[in-house]
Amino acid sequence: MPLQRLPNWIQLGAFFLALNAGMVNVLGLFTVLHQSVSHMTGNVSMLAMSLLDWQPEHFIYLSLVVLCFVIGSFYSGLILGNGRVAFGRRYGLPLSLVAIFLLHTWLLLPYFPRYGLLWACVAMGVQNAMVSHYKGAIIRTTHLSGVLTDIGLALGYKARGLNVEKRRIFLHLLIFMGFLCGGLIASLLYPYLNLQTFLIPAALSLIMSLAYWIFYFRSSSNSNLD
Repeated sequence: MPLQRLPNWIQLGAFFLALNAGMVNVLGLFTVLHQSVSHMTGNVSMLAMSLLDWQPEHFIYLSLVVLCFVIGSFYSGLILGNGRVAFGRRYGLPLSLVAIFLLHTWLLLPYFPRYGLLWACVAMGVQNAMVSHYKGAIIRTTHLSGVLTDIGLALGYKARGLNVEKRRIFLHLLIFMGFLCGGLIASLLYPYLNLQTFLIPAALSLIMSLAYWIFYFRSSSNSNLD
């Protein structure tokens, strides 16, 4: 389906969600466990290695990491009922959950780092499952494999002289830049704030939730007046 329009709220949402995930993933890598939390591909690979080498403690923990990401996705599916981006869905609820789970991470990391990071995995599972596609464009905001694949495909199509939807590429570039900027922000701030840096993506998630609800209710009120 042609991506004829790309509403501003989708552009901003994609960028800031990717920014959020970029921060959380870098912060996970900075902790004592050096654990990726926003995507599971590497974790599943390490899970296979720990199984083959029979490192039961590592195997159990990585299994919990993957499970927590799936649980987060379950919450989004339960709340939203559909991964297609559409104005009017209750995106404020899963965004609030992301903020709450990241707050749990911040509270628990100093005392139970392994347990604390599991809450970050749940948060990223919630966020990643909030939106999956918009008019044929695949949207994932917590990892970049699909984004980079689609950008590469578009460049290949362009090299063959085929038509490429610029708005679709722009959306993927927004996600890429958001994730990159999030990683840069977390890398710059962590040496000064340490674990307090987790409060930044938690606050951003809450701000996005409030902003969506305000925008939603104002738009609904204007529609009723018309």
